[in-house]
Amino acid sequence: MPPSFLVAFVESEVSLNRRVFTGVLVLAVIRPEAAIAVTEIPAVVVSAARTEQSLLTTPASITVITREQIDATGARHIDEVLRGQGGVQINDLFGDGSRSSVGMRGFGETAGSNTLVLVDGRRLNNPDIAAPDLNSIALEDVERIEIVQGSAGVLFGDQAVGGIINVITRKPDASRHSLKLSAGSYNTLMLHAATSQALVNGMNYRLSLDARESDNYRDHNEASYLNGFGKLGYEHASGSVFGELQYIDDQLNTPGTLFADQVLEDRRQVDPNFANDFSDAKTTVVRTGLVQQISDNWSVEGELSGRDTNGEFRLSSVFAAETEISTQDRQVLELTPRLIGLLPTMNDTLLTLGADLVASDYQLSTRFGDQVNDQTQDALYVQAAVPATEVLDLTLGVRYAEVDNELQDSGSFAIFPDGVRIEDDVTVATFGLTISADQNWRVLFRADQNYRFAKVDEYLQPVFTPTFTPIILKTQEGLSLEAGVEWTAGLNNAKLLLYQLDLDNEIAYDPVNFANINLDQTRRQGVISNARWQQSDRLGLSASYTFTDAEVLSGPYAGKEIPLVAQHSARVGADYQLTERWQLYAEWFAISDRVFSGDFNNELSRLPGYGLINAKAEYEVNDFVFSGRINNLLNKKYSEVGQLSYDPNSFVATEAFFPSPEINFMLTAAWQFR
Repeated sequence: MPPSFLVAFVESEVSLNRRVFTGVLVLAVIRPEAAIAVTEIPAVVVSAARTEQSLLTTPASITVITREQIDATGARHIDEVLRGQGGVQINDLFGDGSRSSVGMRGFGETAGSNTLVLVDGRRLNNPDIAAPDLNSIALEDVERIEIVQGSAGVLFGDQAVGGIINVITRKPDASRHSLKLSAGSYNTLMLHAATSQALVNGMNYRLSLDARESDNYRDHNEASYLNGFGKLGYEHASGSVFGELQYIDDQLNTPGTLFADQVLEDRRQVDPNFANDFSDAKTTVVRTGLVQQISDNWSVEGELSGRDTNGEFRLSSVFAAETEISTQDRQVLELTPRLIGLLPTMNDTLLTLGADLVASDYQLSTRFGDQVNDQTQDALYVQAAVPATEVLDLTLGVRYAEVDNELQDSGSFAIFPDGVRIEDDVTVATFGLTISADQNWRVLFRADQNYRFAKVDEYLQPVFTPTFTPIILKTQEGLSLEAGVEWTAGLNNAKLLLYQLDLDNEIAYDPVNFANINLDQTRRQGVISNARWQQSDRLGLSASYTFTDAEVLSGPYAGKEIPLVAQHSARVGADYQLTERWQLYAEWFAISDRVFSGDFNNELSRLPGYGLINAKAEYEVNDFVFSGRINNLLNKKYSEVGQLSYDPNSFVATEAFFPSPEINFMLTAAWQFR
């Protein structure tokens, strides 16, 4: 990416001048003439230390889902890959992945604010309460998915509370071209095309196009989606640089919830109040970055990214249909420089020093008025991975972060009509150790402090008091403790983790009082287990089980369960190479009942649990692959998400459901050549 582009990009965001200057000073130490040192490592986990690091030296438990494993499942969307993985819970409103969120370690309705989702290290999490847009990830562009268990407050900061999902996209190698066409239930049509190549002069590129059209399961749930992505890179003797551009046009009709009697009558219908609701958004992402060796032991890495989303929506309630169109726009600019060193005098300690500098502009306009918030987050961190002995590795780190909000709203429900400035700061630390008993066994222990700043629109929800008294939300802070054991032998592996996550001032939405609040102390405890066994060259088996106990410890909701969190979930999968050309896959997934979203008093009935079977068959010949996948093979009628709502006639609290799809299928033809 030309330097002039970087300069123009930075100068266009005046509010970041001070923080960008700090980052540029770090990047300025680059010496292109330095030679790069190449070291063979047994496994690479980019998300573990924000640089390439051996899986064996990080105290975090990490599950890596490879491209081969993704292909074996026949999954159409990333949420189908993640569903049922140990410690992971998916909440999908409509069953097509377009409005799904991923939670880890006991977060239900606030999963999108407490699980950090990254694409090649770039944050998908938003400064507002909207969940990270999993729909912006084209699964065909994914090389692997890294699931990092537990909080990572030092390395990743804000919102890295329950865990991290880092999606690593495919890198250009030899000339590769592909075309994939799919058709299935609900008049669904999908197309993905890609081309990539690494040239002998160091230049490389990747272009991809992902398009989908579908009527979806529910009435008034038509979807139209377009995702175009381009990346241009250059690799040289001492590093690499790249630039990316992505454009997403996501249009969806939103059918809303149904009451229990409506589900029994026709679970695919749309309530008349929601019959004209929709959500349309156009997003542009620009990103550039580099990796540069500056000596035998020191390197600089960094990325500068900008994301601009312009959205329109109509969102009704059970009491009346909305007639006006609202707008929601967000701009996020992020600079993430890192200095990484290997210290031979300290037994080859890996030292990471970095800064995260984020500026967000948010505007929401509805018939009730306007909300505007400019938020900046500045953070500095340092972490050291210390090989103490041949079998023991220690990890120590600390982060300081500060947030600055300038917010204002208008209209009859305004909280800060004259504007207000809200600032806060936090310091967190981490300690971890890894004991490698031998080449197969590893024992982990980690204590990690975490935090979450209030979102830009959480301050501006009207507080249901006689005088609409403003509430200044406190920063959510927590401590995560975990211990585990892992075993690996070739393609076979197993792990068992125990954890406890305590939070103070957890931020949540209270639908009874129509306000965002700080809960008193909350606690999540649990067990996470994963295993994979390659029984033979033909048969591979995998399984996971998760137990989660999530409750409020003190305050008015003391002893109550955290809404929308399942105590039990399990998954069993099998892939079988029937012949050289035929491959089969099947999985069973089950989840226990849950408290309805928003029901902090636990006064409603419970959202029923369910079990599903999915299956896939694939036939490969020459450069072509033909496959078919069936979801919900036994035609289970269930709802993955339910929430507390109110009867429009009596205003009595009641259950509302987002019915999930019944049995459905997808047929695919793919062509790939080099």
